[in-house]
Amino acid sequence: MYNPENQYRCTIIRGKSQTEMEDLLPLYANIVHKYCPCNEDVFRRSAYSDLSYALFHVRDYSSLSENNLKTVKNHYTEIMGVLLNLFYPVFDNDANEIIIHESESCRYLIDHSDFPTFFKNLCLNFQFPNGEKKATVVKDEVDLGIKIKPFCYVIKLLFIAQSNKQLLSKQEIGYYVLNNLDVLRGKVPAQEVYDRIMSDRRDGVKRNKLSGSNEWQHIKEQFNLLELANLIEHDSERIWLNSEESNAIAFFIKSLNFPYFDVHSYNLSTIDGRKLMLHEWKEYNGHFNKELLASDISSISISTRDELKAAKTAIKSTTDLGDEGEAFVFKLEQDRVRAYKERLVNKVLLLGKTKGLGYDIASIEADENPHNPEFARYIEVKATKRTTRPSFNQTWADSLNITRKEWIAAEQFGSAYNIYRVYFTKSEVIVVRIQNPFALSQEGKIDVVPTIYQMDFGSDVIQNRYPI
Repeated sequence: MYNPENQYRCTIIRGKSQTEMEDLLPLYANIVHKYCPCNEDVFRRSAYSDLSYALFHVRDYSSLSENNLKTVKNHYTEIMGVLLNLFYPVFDNDANEIIIHESESCRYLIDHSDFPTFFKNLCLNFQFPNGEKKATVVKDEVDLGIKIKPFCYVIKLLFIAQSNKQLLSKQEIGYYVLNNLDVLRGKVPAQEVYDRIMSDRRDGVKRNKLSGSNEWQHIKEQFNLLELANLIEHDSERIWLNSEESNAIAFFIKSLNFPYFDVHSYNLSTIDGRKLMLHEWKEYNGHFNKELLASDISSISISTRDELKAAKTAIKSTTDLGDEGEAFVFKLEQDRVRAYKERLVNKVLLLGKTKGLGYDIASIEADENPHNPEFARYIEVKATKRTTRPSFNQTWADSLNITRKEWIAAEQFGSAYNIYRVYFTKSEVIVVRIQNPFALSQEGKIDVVPTIYQMDFGSDVIQNRYPI
């Protein structure tokens, strides 16, 4: 029997602001990717050092103030390790130690630089109960029979509402769903909740309003994650689905009936049982759902769709995010050079499909170097997709991956070599230029760390050859 007044506060880890979460995500992911797999103590010290430097420009974590020590620890434990599940521990019986591994979702982020799909995956894996809380709280939730994928449920409810040409308020979703024990137990179909909301509206039934940080924060955190996943849009009161994400929405609705991570199967009354549950939850929650295809770039750049459509004509296939970035910058450079002098526009060449060059676009200085307007400019495009606009404040940082050939080209062409970083956001496309990255690296203004090593060897070093 569904009782809307049967309220229960089911909390979620408090993250940072949406912009700060996306600003810090590349930092988090690259710390994990750089050091894993490795011993737990080594990884913690390395991560603490990198976080201390990124946040407070101090390498020695132990020299920070008490408040800053807590801040670094929170970023490492609560955000990187628990909320985002970028890494997970595995006990190595042979070495008798815990080894930290990079999660599948972290690897996806490193390889594709697609923030919304990363957050879609996070929302898809998330459930109550989970391994993010103290064991006593998890046991309480298990004893109460809580078992739900809250993000999948909310998506289905919003889909039902919009199919009936109705919009639901944030308060209604918070009160009737995310703070309701009957729904959290997984016993109430979304259609029944929708019908009750509509009948209460018709009958003028007034429910208690969730307010204040204690009652509202855990609801707000879940809305924030759905928005970072590009699945919802909202105003000050109402919330609705992003219609451009129809494929992902259908997958979320389908996933509501997928198997859960069975917290109930662990013996939470013992330390070993709790540790096992926590470790296996982290590995589960960090896996990447390969069926969850990245949405088309048009779904993340609403206000610039016409510009992107025009840019897409520059190349035949733009299914890859890198292709989208190259097409956008190619058109940007054509427009810039054309505005300076029409006859020079043929000097802008799209060369991304030509192997071995180390850059994607050949252009010229034009208006940005009036003394030598026809000087060459070599451009490597690095695109990323995120929901919010980068803050570009003093603590902001970003990371990208470059190949050996690109780095050789950066050294060879010097000041003529440029990296154009393209941010496809929900409200706009932002392009920033980094000129002469090799010199900036030599000056210590940017960090370049080799993550892949090529090993060449001859027959003289072969110790054994095994018969097949």
